[in-house]
This record gives sequence, structure tokens and C-alpha cells, in this order.
Amino acid sequence: MPYAVISGVSSGIGLDATRILIENGFHVFGTVRKDSDKESLLNQFPDHLDVLMMDVTDDEAIEAGRKFVKESIGDETIKVLMNNAGIAVPGPLMLMSDEEFYHQINVNVLAVRKFTNAFLPMLGFQEDFPHTPGKIINISSVSGLFNNPFNGAYSISKHALESMNDVYRRELLKFGIDVIAIEPGPIKTKIWNKNIGGLDKYKDSMYGDLLKKADKMIEQAEAGALPVEDVSNLILKIVQSDKPKTRYIVHKKPLLFKIFSKWLPDRMQDRLVWKTLNKKDGKYRPV
Repeated sequence: MPYAVISGVSSGIGLDATRILIENGFHVFGTVRKDSDKESLLNQFPDHLDVLMMDVTDDEAIEAGRKFVKESIGDETIKVLMNNAGIAVPGPLMLMSDEEFYHQINVNVLAVRKFTNAFLPMLGFQEDFPHTPGKIINISSVSGLFNNPFNGAYSISKHALESMNDVYRRELLKFGIDVIAIEPGPIKTKIWNKNIGGLDKYKDSMYGDLLKKADKMIEQAEAGALPVEDVSNLILKIVQSDKPKTRYIVHKKPLLFKIFSKWLPDRMQDRLVWKTLNKKDGKYRPV
């Protein structure tokens, strides 16, 4: 039976990735932070799932999880290591507290490196590893390609993850371990809905006139979001592929997004972002 390790499986992409991998014969080790989430998951998936109680920023918890997985699989290989756990901390960079910014980077960047390094030996890190090496899948974001104002800390964290994805992929070529980034746009998950009201504390700042529409923007993005199954189906495709792409954009208009984020001059992007931020209808449409 193939094994997968996934961080952040309580909801959204991590939860549905767990479902589709179990349905396709995997045993999944998934991390959560709450006992209630563990109970819910074990009710949904009574077989082929081990839930690891873990905050991915906790070094001791990561080490305990590593030991449990190693004892469970013995000399077998982890076929998939998926870094999915992440948060989004909204706010203007100049007004956000150092603690908030650090927390964003800690969860979305530093913890990904620690989590990856903990499980790398079980993917085939050694040159004489007797099994086919596994894959690493990093759940990034289109925010790692395009920088939205007032979402800067999240964008910075995902840009860093994009770089980490490339560095690991090139460093691990020696061992045959592939590293792939998935870059979703709006997906029907809880991550953005959790931020409704998250910018209220800045509404009396110099950005108040722009941020008064923030919740409406989040609601509109969620209304047009793609189903989470689009991501989990892609995950299964990557897992089953001998030669997956290095990165995949999951977006309603992927080509338009590529044109806007990669080929449009920066100053033109600035003008379009400013124009959409000031739309009277409150609709934010950078792409």
C-alpha cells in the first residue's frame, strides 16, 4: 500500500486530497491541530488514515510525527509528501504588527522547510534507496505569482514557497525526488472566509476608504471560486504521472492570469490594480 503524508487535513484542499488518495489505495498520515478535527476525520475515514496531532510550527510535534510515521512504514517509502497547511494574514504591510508578519512567514515558509526535511529520508533521500523515490507537492497560490495589495504578507510567503519549490526540485534531482507546486486561485475553502472582518482594525487608517470594501471582495472571490475537487483531482493526476509539470495554475482563466502576472509591464499592472480598487461597485478584478 502506498503512503502519503499531508499537512493540514482538517478542511479544504488537505481534506479532499486525503479523500481522493484513500479512495485510490493510499494510506494517509494527516496533520491537524484540534482533537475535534481528529475525531471528525476518523469518523469520515475509519480505515487507511492516521491523524497526527501537530502544529507545523512546533519542532517537537514534527519530530514526534516523523517517528510515528517511520515506525509505521518501516523500510517502505512515502510516495507523496504534501505541504498544504497554511494561513492568510491580511493587512497593509506598513501597519501590520511584526508578530503577525512573522507568524505568516513561520507557518507558510519556515514550517514547510522543517516539515519537508523531517520526512525527506522516507522519500528516498539516500542514493542507494531500494524503492522508487516519492514526490513532494507544495500547495502554493496564484498569490505567489501576483501581488495583491493588503494581502502582502501572504503573497510574500507564497513567493518564498515558489522559490523553495524550485530549489528543492533542483537539489533533489540527484535522488530522483520530484517537487511540484500547485498554484490555486480562489477555491471553495475556509481560508479566505476566515478573514472576513480581518481588515476592520485598519478601517480608521489612511487606507480606510479602500478597505471598507474588503469583506465584499472576499465574498465575491468566494462566489466565483472553483470547487476543491479541481485541486484534488489534479493532485491524483500528479501522483500517477511519471513526468508531471513543475507547477500547475488552478484558475478559471489560467492563460489570462499568466498574461497579466508575467507579461504585462509592472506599471500597467499597478494602474489596473489601482483602478479596480477604486471601482464604485466594489468589485475587485485584477484578472
